[in-house]
Amino acid sequence: MAYLHIIEPRVMGTETIDESLTPVASSFLRQIFKGPIIAAGGFDRDDAESILQKGDADLVAFGRYFTSNPDLPKRLKMNFPLTPYVRDAFWGGNETNYIDFPTYKS
Repeated sequence: MAYLHIIEPRVMGTETIDESLTPVASSFLRQIFKGPIIAAGGFDRDDAESILQKGDADLVAFGRYFTSNPDLPKRLKMNFPLTPYVRDAFWGGNETNYIDFPTYKS
């Protein structure tokens, strides 16, 4: 197996269960799987840094925040605030609240 992609149980499908929960799946599976682990599911900058520093994951995937932060890598690197995403725009409609968010202006 080339890698393991894990979605933490604080997110289930399209529903956010509780983003404040500590990631547990990556930590548990790291004990078993020694290859690269990609963790996803409700991460912010601090959570991502923490799981990487602990070694429970090798990469953190971000999905939802890319829709409202077209410059997400830069925002994470510079610790700029994130624009909240609009979940209602994920499954249809047009570009409104999906691809029309501006980049961060400091």
